[in-house]
Amino acid sequence: MYPYIMSHRTQIVLEDEQYKRLRRESAASGLSMGELVRQAIDAHFSRTSVDDRLGGLDQSFGAWKGRRADGEQFVEQVRSGLGAKLDT
Repeated sequence: MYPYIMSHRTQIVLEDEQYKRLRRESAASGLSMGELVRQAIDAHFSRTSVDDRLGGLDQSFGAWKGRRADGEQFVEQVRSGLGAKLDT
C-alpha cells in the first residue's frame, strides 16, 4: 500500500466535520484515512512553481497555429450537434 518506507508518525486534531468528511471519503474510496491525508498534503504542498506553470504556457503558445477552424467550430466538429443540444 505504501510506495515508500514510513519514517514519521504524527497526530492531528480534526474538527468534527473534517473527521466525518474524511471517514466518508475513506469508506467511498476504500483508501485509509492516513492515505487520504498523505494525498491531500501532496496535492496541496507539491504544487508546481510559478516558473514551471509559466513555462508550460510558453510551450503551448502557437499550438493552434495553422488550423482553419476557431475553437467553437472545432468543438462542433468533434462533438457534432452539441451546440443544438445546449440551446434547448
